[in-house]
Amino acid sequence: MKLIDYAYVPDDVRRSMQRFIDKTPRLTPHRIENCELPHGCTPVHATVGFYKKEAQYVIYLDRAVRYSGSNQQLKKLCEWSKLVFANFNDMTRFFDSLIGENAPITPPSRKKPPSTPQRNNVVRDNSGAYDTNPVINMDEVTIPAEAVQKPLNYKDIQHELSKNVMGQDAALETIAFKSAQHHNKKNPKKPLSIVAYGPPGTGKSEAAKALAKTMSKLSGQPYAVQWVDLNTYTEAHSVHKLTGAPPGYVGYDDTPVFETVVQNPRTVFILDELDKAHPEVLKVFMAILDEGRLAARKQLPNGTREYSFNHSVFFFTSNYRLSEPKKRIGFGFSDVEDVKCADDAIEVSYTEETPENEQAEVTKRIYKETEAARKAFVDAGNLREIASRFNCFVEFKELSAEAKVRILAKQIIETGFEYNIRLTHISSTILQALIDAATTENALTVRSFKNVIEGYLSAAFAEAGANYGGQTVRLEGTIDAPEVVPE
Repeated sequence: MKLIDYAYVPDDVRRSMQRFIDKTPRLTPHRIENCELPHGCTPVHATVGFYKKEAQYVIYLDRAVRYSGSNQQLKKLCEWSKLVFANFNDMTRFFDSLIGENAPITPPSRKKPPSTPQRNNVVRDNSGAYDTNPVINMDEVTIPAEAVQKPLNYKDIQHELSKNVMGQDAALETIAFKSAQHHNKKNPKKPLSIVAYGPPGTGKSEAAKALAKTMSKLSGQPYAVQWVDLNTYTEAHSVHKLTGAPPGYVGYDDTPVFETVVQNPRTVFILDELDKAHPEVLKVFMAILDEGRLAARKQLPNGTREYSFNHSVFFFTSNYRLSEPKKRIGFGFSDVEDVKCADDAIEVSYTEETPENEQAEVTKRIYKETEAARKAFVDAGNLREIASRFNCFVEFKELSAEAKVRILAKQIIETGFEYNIRLTHISSTILQALIDAATTENALTVRSFKNVIEGYLSAAFAEAGANYGGQTVRLEGTIDAPEVVPE
């Protein structure tokens, strides 16, 4: 499959594709493995994917690609690894632009190929099927082996998550460990469920979003995301928004939240503010987390009447404080290995913990922390039956000062993306000034940093977006006179 093949699709076929896609609010991501790129691209092969989000169409690459040609849109795709089109026609014009000097092949003829005369040594049996044995020699060809899905390593997942979430190493290790275990199962019996708890603004929701992107990137299988604000599910009847309303009730024709899993079985459900949801809403998760399935109110698009969540991830966030402060201070007696009397002194030696199996140590830590948090979750007034069904509880702690600085830098970069510029350098003078401003204004959480950044840098970023849109730039100067210059 070549990237420009789409450019040769007949107009009537394109119109049929457009009618189908326009009826689909969100098209399931589609990937073309080992796609041949046009001339001027290095490397010459990459995985190309596309999907529809609302009214926009997105084409993306799975790796960085260098391009030395003159096609500006292709240049942007290679630099940013993603192109967003406002409508279907814009996307088709991009494919059409690849025909010419950048095309790796000459356009194939749309005429029907001439019919090949039937060979005399190809025979049919009584059923009309062809006998290929006289035509080919199976001993002289190599049968391609079936692709085997490699198991994911939790360390790789943790590394990717840490690029988006700072200062939560233990929490990310737990999420990565449980996610790798669940994904590596060929036929899981139930979904993975994670409860991330801790103070607001510590990265719980960010970790959930990063998990879906990370799993898609490392596994090669697209994970969808479905966001649910449980603080809007405070009434018992609001459960119908998840499962669908019964016949005759208001909302029966509305698409329920859980129908996302019909389009993509590998869906990460991000359920914010678990502590705000009505108990009746939480009860609907009991069957899902225990059995991996739930009866639908009406026939689903796939012809069944049952949702299957076995490959899904349910990521709950909560502001509960479920962990207790550490009671142990200093050394405990169990650390003492030996006590000896020597002359006028007492010599004491202590054991040093050197885990023999790192994975076993992670398993023990997750189990211990989860069970302690599960008990605190029940003590907070939640049903024991619900608490027992969550796979793990993950604590997000207060962020350190260093973590907040890194998050501030990350938000500056993300703000640049919104203005269509790609920052490769941030002046330490400007960064320090923003740190001081955020501290002086006593920002409650790192979410407040965004207002500080835009207050000082929005004018410079807007001008840079107009002058250097799509380019890599450096942020220089001072906070009073910021300068955005090309790389």
